[in-house]
Amino acid sequence: MTRLERFAPIRVRVTAAAGLAVLLLAVAGSLLFMRELHSSLEAGLIATSSQDIADLSAQLGRGSSPQQLVVTGGNDVVVQLLDAHGKVLAGHAGPASHRPLMSAPGTETDVRVPGRDDRYTIVARRTRGTGAVSLVVAGRSTEQVQRATAISLGLLSLAVPLVVALLSVTVWISIGRALRPVEAMRRQADEITSARLDRRLPIPPGSDEIPRLAVTINEMLDRIQRSHVRQRQFVSDASHELRSPLAVIRQSAEVAHSYPGRVSTADLADDVLAESRRLEDLVNALLMLARLDDAKVVTDSAPVDLDDIVLQEASRVRTVPGLTVDVSHVSAGQVRGGAVLLGQVVRNLVDNAVRHATSRIMIAVREERDWVEMTVEDDGDGIAPAERDRVFDRFVRLDSARAREAGGAGLGLAIVRNIVELAHGTVAVDSSTCGGARFTVRLPAAG
Repeated sequence: MTRLERFAPIRVRVTAAAGLAVLLLAVAGSLLFMRELHSSLEAGLIATSSQDIADLSAQLGRGSSPQQLVVTGGNDVVVQLLDAHGKVLAGHAGPASHRPLMSAPGTETDVRVPGRDDRYTIVARRTRGTGAVSLVVAGRSTEQVQRATAISLGLLSLAVPLVVALLSVTVWISIGRALRPVEAMRRQADEITSARLDRRLPIPPGSDEIPRLAVTINEMLDRIQRSHVRQRQFVSDASHELRSPLAVIRQSAEVAHSYPGRVSTADLADDVLAESRRLEDLVNALLMLARLDDAKVVTDSAPVDLDDIVLQEASRVRTVPGLTVDVSHVSAGQVRGGAVLLGQVVRNLVDNAVRHATSRIMIAVREERDWVEMTVEDDGDGIAPAERDRVFDRFVRLDSARAREAGGAGLGLAIVRNIVELAHGTVAVDSSTCGGARFTVRLPAAG
């Protein structure tokens, strides 16, 4: 970053850059114009002198003497007629007219003629059939060229600064007007804090980059606000959930300490183990959600047999008393992903169904085209349509009367949704044919 970029406002930098660019272009254009103007005027003098030579040669061819042809009307013209030996036969070139200005055909510019103040453009041409005259020299004063060049240079010296100044003022005003909404947005953004995330930037009229920037920043603030609200709710719920098992452990320890005879060591150990296991499950779930939120979970792309995971989890819960597990509709289904994460999805859905089922759960896997679909159903009370979107939120337990020991912490379905979305799949809940809830997971097939 340069010193100008560090300390000068963008309005100053843009105006300075625009003014400098126009100044350089104007100077370059002026130099080019002056060169072309000078060349054009010089070419005019050469053409005029060449025409004078042609006229003189024609008159010599008609028999006019050299002395009759060198009479001029002013000091802006010089004429010399030379013989084959380079001797001046006649001429009008001031006091030094006997000295040839040129002794060979050609063109010379900016020639100083002795006895005259002006400089001349001289042209010399050979002639034939004109008697003793062999070389005709004619020239024109460059005074008019110098005067026209000086006037043009003066006008450009006045016009270029005026144009640069006018453009700089125009750019300054235009940039100021363009940045006025940005400054309003900056002041509003400066007032937005974590305690005032509901504030939004003003959206200026129009459809150019600045209004689109304001809309994008407001959308970003919406996401930040939603994330902030979820984070605060998550911290509050997590603190409450972590405090509960710790309070039970402390209470059991205090009772055992105050009344040693009433609580046996085995009962105290059972309470501590149960609550510590619950605490461990909760901490693991929180860590899993944190890793999923931060995208720190690395998903494998190896083929995974989803039906094998389902059958393994079904075998695990078959030992639950009074529960029937139906896997008759489990067919082959292979997806790509991590076996550990997909196993977490199946386990959380199966455990959720076991907690809510009255006596039966059904698990099905089938493959159709590019997708593998898994459904987990129970014959419990089901989920009301108005609650089906909220059931995947964190720490949501729809049955407030259910004991925490039976209902869990309300994180399992949130983990399911995050893992499924990470695998580019979908998860939804509706009514089961058994009367309870049916969770449907769709994942891209491995093939």
